Amino acid sequence: MEKYTAIKDRAAKYTGILQQVVDFRDAWAGGLKESIKSTSKKILKQTGINAQIEVEERFENLESITISLGKSISGIAENVDGVNKRTIIKDKGSLVFSQLFNGKVQAWMTYPIIEGLMQPKPPKMIGIYGPPEFNDDLILKNFDDFFKELIEWENYDDDQPGQQVNRIGFGTQHGGAEEDIM
Repeated sequence: MEKYTAIKDRAAKYTGILQQVVDFRDAWAGGLKESIKSTSKKILKQTGINAQIEVEERFENLESITISLGKSISGIAENVDGVNKRTIIKDKGSLVFSQLFNGKVQAWMTYPIIEGLMQPKPPKMIGIYGPPEFNDDLILKNFDDFFKELIEWENYDDDQPGQQVNRIGFGTQHGGAEEDIM
């Protein structure tokens, strides 16, 4: 029955993908999660970067590993009343490896933000990978991409043409008066 050939092929592909989801989820639980954690620890040790590695396991098969650079004093303080100052905190960003619904793993990052002074930049997706693609080099590449983005954020220069980065400074969020440059 030739008229069913195409639909049989499509159905076979569908059942193969369903099995792939099971296999990918098994790979996460069977060692990929630990591999990402241990490789991340090695990278942090080798680079001297201080970070916390947190595993979110609330939903089985939708787990994530977050490498958080934490929070620090930004070096900016608000003068409250001429005498007292309120220290402004900076969230330094994070790299996340998250299981997707289909068992693949998405690597993404959050950018630094100076709390209360700017709108957060949306998270950036770095890549989506099947568990068989993972190795130390892939994890290292994701860290490298993460640090490249952090360097660009920290080294922001509005004189660079074509760069659209969130504005930072007086009057950008609190509705303060801005001087008209024109």
